[in-house]
Amino acid sequence: MHRWDTRERPPREQFAYWREVVCAAFTPLRPAARDTRDDWSRVGIEGRVESRPFGRTTGAEIATCAQVIHHGPDEVRRVADEVVFVNLMLGGRSVVSQDGRRSVSGPGTFSIVDATRSFTLDYLDPWRALSFRVPAADIPDGLRANATARTFSAATGLGAVVADTLRSSWEQSSRMNDNEADAVGVAVSSLTRALSHSTTTERVSDEQDGDVALRRSIERHLERHIRFVDTSPAAIARHFAISVRKLHQLYETAPHTFGQTVMRVRVQECADDLRAERGRVTMTHLAAKWGFSDLSHLHRAFRHHLGQTPRELVAQLDDDVASPERAG
Repeated sequence: MHRWDTRERPPREQFAYWREVVCAAFTPLRPAARDTRDDWSRVGIEGRVESRPFGRTTGAEIATCAQVIHHGPDEVRRVADEVVFVNLMLGGRSVVSQDGRRSVSGPGTFSIVDATRSFTLDYLDPWRALSFRVPAADIPDGLRANATARTFSAATGLGAVVADTLRSSWEQSSRMNDNEADAVGVAVSSLTRALSHSTTTERVSDEQDGDVALRRSIERHLERHIRFVDTSPAAIARHFAISVRKLHQLYETAPHTFGQTVMRVRVQECADDLRAERGRVTMTHLAAKWGFSDLSHLHRAFRHHLGQTPRELVAQLDDDVASPERAG
């Protein structure tokens, strides 16, 4: 693992160091302040990069302030390795521009840029991202031509698999040996390549609300991991690199609050268990399995979210089974 942090340098050296860090870890890039009044050469710039190889692929986590990162003709001419970047946003927003296209990428989305051609990344806010540097030779020409500067949802279909793989690979990178890391690199390249053939990967339109994409990503995370992760607002906000306040703001325009959403997922999973077992499981077991404090809590939650108690759901299942017999 390689780590760079501008805070280890005096303020007057931080901007030059940042440029060297970004270029060394990725590809020739030219960062600039979004506000021309910001004199980074005098006051400095906070930025942190952690990077490690995954075979022929390299993964990195970046956290820094709002800025514009240019990769223009001069930078393209200095490219030593032809690579494609898959950038998963964990916090903040970025306007991605390449090949005449522009899209907005925020938490819960990822985008692709090709370092063999000019691009611009305009980070509107302080931001944090995972960036995987994939050999361009591993990526089909069609994907490199048509998928750059388009935003992919990390909430559904293959996009969710890609995002989950990037996130989990990075989180587990310190526990991997070289052979395991090589295998991850192959998997990342393969999944990125598969985006060109997928009909289930959802592309987020330029106009789509980034908060909606993030909320969907959070709900998919709950649906997949609700039995095994801390679902408190603090834990979920930390996982998605947002504040607790921001988490609750995401649900201000949604049909349910965040707390109600968590409970709705628990009820749905519990109801699915009931249907699968045809009632051959105790309510006490289900309450403990799906995180209800007691049977009374379980019944109230079922009544609120499904309009019926668990017992009524089981009775309905029995009626559905018996009705064909009665019809015969």
